[in-house]
Amino acid sequence: MLTDTDLQELAAIVGAENVSTRGPDLEAHAVDESCIPPHQPEVIVWPSTTEEVAAILRYANARRIPVSPWSGGSSLEGNPVPLEGGILLAMYRMNQVLEVREDDLQVVVQPGVIYDDLNKELRHLGMFFPPAPGSADVATIGGMVANNSSGMRAVKYGVTRDYVLKLTVVLPDGRILTLGGNAKKSTSGYDLVSLFVGSEGTLGVVTEITLRLLGLPEQVGVAVAVFDTLAQAADAIYECVRYGLDASALELLDAATVHATNVQQGLALRVAPTVFTEFHGSDTVVEEGLAFFREVCEDHGCADFQVATSPEERERLWSAREEAHESMKQSHPGCLMISGDVCVPISQFGKMIAFAHETSERFGLQIYAFGHAGDGNLHTEIIVRREDAEEMARGMRAGEAIVTYALELGGTIAGEHGVGYLKRQFLRQEHGNAVDVMRSIKALFDPNGIMNPGKILPPEE
Repeated sequence: MLTDTDLQELAAIVGAENVSTRGPDLEAHAVDESCIPPHQPEVIVWPSTTEEVAAILRYANARRIPVSPWSGGSSLEGNPVPLEGGILLAMYRMNQVLEVREDDLQVVVQPGVIYDDLNKELRHLGMFFPPAPGSADVATIGGMVANNSSGMRAVKYGVTRDYVLKLTVVLPDGRILTLGGNAKKSTSGYDLVSLFVGSEGTLGVVTEITLRLLGLPEQVGVAVAVFDTLAQAADAIYECVRYGLDASALELLDAATVHATNVQQGLALRVAPTVFTEFHGSDTVVEEGLAFFREVCEDHGCADFQVATSPEERERLWSAREEAHESMKQSHPGCLMISGDVCVPISQFGKMIAFAHETSERFGLQIYAFGHAGDGNLHTEIIVRREDAEEMARGMRAGEAIVTYALELGGTIAGEHGVGYLKRQFLRQEHGNAVDVMRSIKALFDPNGIMNPGKILPPEE
């Protein structure tokens, strides 16, 4: 338990106005977008500088006070939820774009900068940061770094880790490290940047990020292909990837997901398995990509095909995929969504999505299946009622079955959402004895175990 002295010391570091034990503040930071029950912190602290973060961590480390970094709060695996109370380190007021290096296609930001806001600022300079998380209007760059987030454009552009050049990191003992550099590549020393990207706040706190950027594409084209069966859609996607279709996004929605988006977004798409794709490049590149995609889809029994190149048409068609998660949430008010995020080799994607539907029937639950099919990343949303203990337990078992099957297919438990609290039980099943090495790394950086306790690593056996 934090004492009055602890609160006074924290107020001395950041100012009393940046420390809160008010009930509404604690409640607002007790749960993310996942299905885990709320866990309130004991205090919220809003730092504004790297030095303040260092002072907070030094104080917490000396007194063994848990610290949970919090950025956008849009995580789906309980990643930032303060399971053991303590200090909630709210990073979202550190939200400045510190420098744009137009000549080098780089930008330096604080962790609280929102993804969409950053790209709006970069657009007038002809640049963008490609990874596109589903919650782009609230997802912060710090959160994306913590979880190694990606999204719909990963099939072409990769994930957050591919764009992080340099980090300022504060370790639990208050030491401030500068990792990486401004050069595009380096073979100097251990790659600590990659270690911290995806560490979910369990090793330290990132306070400054230098990102590599790309130039905006000359043209963008979007196509939507409708199929009678999921097998047809999955086969078409596999062939597109196998033969080198250079799509910037290749997404699949099952019929139930299309129905939810139609209802919630006022669309009129045919309720059937639907593949969305996007191409970036010159007019010629986009036209050739769309033509090749259409040919493959028609070879696999495509029932309907629409193309859009104007911004208005692209936005209308693409909104079904962009708003899928929110549409499902709105379709089931008062219910919980147990989110899944497995990723399998592309040759196994058809089996994976078929298994998700079989699991829905076997457990008698509504399970939506959709995701970044071009890189084998399947998202599932299992709908349950929290007040129904039996249904909640059944939903968790269904989620476990989907994860276990993904591992059997040579996949991973988390394609882009991170491990957080909900997936940590599967870590040893995926990584075996490597978990012991991970635990040693955690102990090296955080010997007192104050950083985001209860996340990623399973309890010691």
